[in-house]
Amino acid sequence: MAVDTKEIVSILDRDIISIFYENNIFLSKEAYEYILEEKIDIELLRKYIEYLQEKNKHIAEKSSLLDIYLPKMKEKDFKFEKKETILDKITEEKIEGSVKSRDIPARDTDPEVKILKKIETDSEGNFEDFLETFRDRYEKISRIFRERVNIRDFQNISTIKKGENVKVVGMVRKKLNAKTKNVILTIEDFSGVTKVFISRKSSINTEMIFEDEVLYVEGKCGGNIIYAQNVEFPDIPLVREVNRSEIEIYSVLISDLHVGSRMFLEKEFLRFLKWLNLKIGDEKQKRTASKIKYLIIAGDVIDGIGIYPNQKKDLEILSVYDQYKKLYELLSLVPDYIQIIISPGNHDAARPAIPQLPIPKEFAADLYDMDNVLMVGNPAFFSVHNVKTLVYHGDTIFDIIEKIRVPQSDVVSPMIQMLKKRHLGPMYGKKTGMIPERKDYLVIEEVPDVLHMGHVHVNGYTVYRGTTLINSGTWQAQTEYQVLRNMIPTPCRVPIFNLKTHKTMITNFG
Repeated sequence: MAVDTKEIVSILDRDIISIFYENNIFLSKEAYEYILEEKIDIELLRKYIEYLQEKNKHIAEKSSLLDIYLPKMKEKDFKFEKKETILDKITEEKIEGSVKSRDIPARDTDPEVKILKKIETDSEGNFEDFLETFRDRYEKISRIFRERVNIRDFQNISTIKKGENVKVVGMVRKKLNAKTKNVILTIEDFSGVTKVFISRKSSINTEMIFEDEVLYVEGKCGGNIIYAQNVEFPDIPLVREVNRSEIEIYSVLISDLHVGSRMFLEKEFLRFLKWLNLKIGDEKQKRTASKIKYLIIAGDVIDGIGIYPNQKKDLEILSVYDQYKKLYELLSLVPDYIQIIISPGNHDAARPAIPQLPIPKEFAADLYDMDNVLMVGNPAFFSVHNVKTLVYHGDTIFDIIEKIRVPQSDVVSPMIQMLKKRHLGPMYGKKTGMIPERKDYLVIEEVPDVLHMGHVHVNGYTVYRGTTLINSGTWQAQTEYQVLRNMIPTPCRVPIFNLKTHKTMITNFG
């Protein structure tokens, strides 16, 4: 029986890596290639592993390999006898029984990624750009209302007449909560402005009405005021057909690694990587890992520099470039058949306001050179195996949490509000910086099958009207800054989404 050379290399790769994995150490690509090139003896590799363990290091890099290997080769009293290499020991029987023969559906499946919306900046930051942002928001959301049978016949504000029953769609310019507990809105469209009176006796939930959002109002016109009988949000359809993969394949959704932070949970993240490589877990868990085709990261992949006061004392790595280098070393350990999609967050080396373009290549060149990495903006809208996925770091989530008065641990309620408003940041000018682009990239024009967010460092998920909402938590332990903000993270909990059944499971690597 002939042996395929590619097969031998693959098995050699896994056999060498397994020596390191057994000792909770990952082998970088550069170190692995050097081991092959020099045909380094297994006993020497074990000494190298002992060296790493003494130094409390979890990644085997070429630089540290050279530190111990070359000096040993030069020592006169070091007797180095070339022993039989792993490659020499491989037999046809071992090939048939190796990990290579394991059924790995994700490895045998080509990635299917389609970018559905791309951020293209054309903002000069002037007043006209601000106007264009809000014009675009109104146009897009009013079109959503036009698609609803019971609402599509709404009229321009300039045409309403006293004594008539009217239907309008307007943007909330101002919201006034009167002492009488009645609410008065000022809304506008392209044609004019009017006030809306909502009685305290009304069943309308005025607490959920935000300034700057676009909504539908139905009521009686009393001149330059509408006495509201009904208020509706654009929302997503109550019933719809979701998009599914034809085959059972999974996406893993993570965020907020904060590589470079002293509180980055590297040991736990390496455990996660071992699982992706089918090195740990029972048969059921390995079967799940074998079907993972996508690793989708929703921002804050590094901790950055100068993001919050006195951050420097929380940093393990003081250079942004080195933080991305470390991230590259970690992600290079992900099986190459898994497509990695990376969106930035507020800690990344992208512009500080949203929407954000992809992380610039000048900071993360190594990631751009990886064949299985796709860099996208924030927010990003794409499909994976036919499933429409909206990824947003979640910069505005604290604004909404404060507005609707829910605890920070409730990460899904603000996400539901985003879907109801069909906007990721309906309130302008709060704590979140926003770039006035001529297009409003935060409008949710198409209904996503999955809305994936991070930022809050709290894991949670639910399903709202067919859309799966996932906040993926974090890989960072609680920092002093988070203690001051009363942020209690739930790290190392990994959401795994079945692209065929739309079922979500959570695996804890903590």
